[in-house]
Amino acid sequence: MSRVALGLGVLALLAGCAGKSTHQVNQGHSLPPPQQAQVKTLPQTQAQRPSFQGEPGEAVWHLRAGLNVAALSCRGKGRTPVAGSYAKVLSRHKALLAQAYAGEQRRYGKGLDTHQTRIYNRFSNQKNPVQFCATAASVAKQVVTMDSPSLALNARNLLGRID
Repeated sequence: MSRVALGLGVLALLAGCAGKSTHQVNQGHSLPPPQQAQVKTLPQTQAQRPSFQGEPGEAVWHLRAGLNVAALSCRGKGRTPVAGSYAKVLSRHKALLAQAYAGEQRRYGKGLDTHQTRIYNRFSNQKNPVQFCATAASVAKQVVTMDSPSLALNARNLLGRID
C-alpha cells in the first residue's frame, strides 16, 4: 500500500512540474468513435514495429511510464533531457492519461503496483541509456504535437520506439 501511495505522490509531483495548464486537445472528453477518421496515423518502419500487443489504453499508459523514467533519468552525461517535453505531455493529454490509468486499475486491481514496478524496471534497465534518452526525447516532442485521439491510435508504435 505504501508503494501505491509513494507512486501516486511521485505522479502528483510530476504533474505539478507541468507548469501552467494548457488547453487539452480532446477537451477532457473520451476518445471519438472509430468512424471519425481525421486522426493521423504514423508510418511504421521495421525498426519501429511495436512489440506491445495490449489494449490501446494500456499502450498509452506504458508509453507514459517509459517517458516518465526518461524524464527522471535522462540528465547529464551526454543524455538528451526529456523532462520538459514530458511535463507538456502530462498537461496536454491529462484526460487521456486519466482514462488509461483507470483502465490499468480495472485490469490489474490489487496487482497494479507490481505491474507498474515491472514496467518501470524494464525502462530503467537500458543497454544504451544515451540512445534511450535521445529516442525518448524525440518521442516526447512528437507526442506533444499530437492530439489525444492520435496519441491513442499511435501509442503502440511510439512505445515500440522506446521499448
